[in-house]
Amino acid sequence: MMEATPIAHSEEFLQESRHTLFVEGAGADSFDPKVLDALLDSNIRIAPLGPSYSVSSVAEALFAHHPTYYFLIDRDHHDDKFVERCWSNFPDPKTHNLLVWRRREIENYFLDSDYLLQSSYCKVDRGALESKILQFVNKRLFLDAANRAVTSIREELKQNWIENFTNPAEFPNKAAALDKLKDADEFARHRADVERKVSIGEVERRFHKYLDAMTGGRDTVAFRVGDWLHTIQGKNVLSQVIHSNCFQVRAADGSMVTGREKINEVAKDLLRKEERFQPDDFIALKRLINERIMR
Repeated sequence: MMEATPIAHSEEFLQESRHTLFVEGAGADSFDPKVLDALLDSNIRIAPLGPSYSVSSVAEALFAHHPTYYFLIDRDHHDDKFVERCWSNFPDPKTHNLLVWRRREIENYFLDSDYLLQSSYCKVDRGALESKILQFVNKRLFLDAANRAVTSIREELKQNWIENFTNPAEFPNKAAALDKLKDADEFARHRADVERKVSIGEVERRFHKYLDAMTGGRDTVAFRVGDWLHTIQGKNVLSQVIHSNCFQVRAADGSMVTGREKINEVAKDLLRKEERFQPDDFIALKRLINERIMR
């Protein structure tokens, strides 16, 4: 069995060459390392490494020096092209050993009613379970649509829209340098681009675009309609569903299990089911990691 290891004493940790999967999370008891421990039953360590931007940065910094280190993050703002390239090229010695979930967060995979109904702890039928999931999704539907609009604008404005100057001959003195800087066409184009992207009309267009994509053009979400299962903030919804009356988990002494431990136990129980019940991305992840370990 693998072990979930917090990234403490990092200097000692980084000196070892053992296969390690770094994931998001603030400690060994975080959701990602706990559930992946149940999925990847092989000789690999799982180490939580903070938020996704920390994992991505470390992946880029270490890939050339530690080929047995792998990195897995939530999808967040990454587009389809980037995500598919990570899966197709993994491990890619020219970039990084990074994988990105195809859904927004790992929790989104557990919101699939077909999968969640396989839980040994589920106490309701399909109708009741799906109704509860949709109830919590609809409560945050407009929030998540608005946040997708914000994130898309914010990420686009982060793009490199001007390059540094390179020719010293064009900057012989202070006056010439200032004129060259002020005359750069990129500033005018960027100002226009920013004004367009933050305009009321563009913000409204993006909000409706993402809302319609999530609902399939309906007023509310429904199963097998729209992309909400992939794009809703699954962490909060899954917590609400597991803590509802749909699930009941008891400890060995018969007491009720609650809080984070309850969520982790439901997830781990599902991940121990036969492969035919598992989401495709879970199967693909296990195959990719096992191929690396067995080399």
